[in-house]
Amino acid sequence: MGNIVAHITAAFVTLPILAFLVIYFIARKWTRKKKKSFYVAINVSTFFFIVAVHFFIVAIWGKSYFSVMLISLLLLHLVFVIGYWKKKGDIHIPTIFRLFWRFSFLLFFFLYVGLLSYGIFMRVTNL
Repeated sequence: MGNIVAHITAAFVTLPILAFLVIYFIARKWTRKKKKSFYVAINVSTFFFIVAVHFFIVAIWGKSYFSVMLISLLLLHLVFVIGYWKKKGDIHIPTIFRLFWRFSFLLFFFLYVGLLSYGIFMRVTNL
């Protein structure tokens, strides 16, 4: 059983778009609402995109920048907190985290696509 979970997790980290689609369709069956299912899939698959980008960076450049990624994410979250506070005059933690997490999804989705394209291009040109 643990072997199956490990294989599924490895597939989701390797192909976070697959994780997004699987989670979306499971949530769609469960909630029967497209918009809510989409947001559930974004919230869960963001983690897989972050991990996939980390492993792409390690595979391409041979060095881990995970600590830099975490510090950047913390600084980005701080920017969201300050921006929300300046705009609204109050801090509402769940709303700020939701905005930050969805922005992180977009950021890491585009990083994933960019690094995937770059990695394929570099591998093809080296052969």
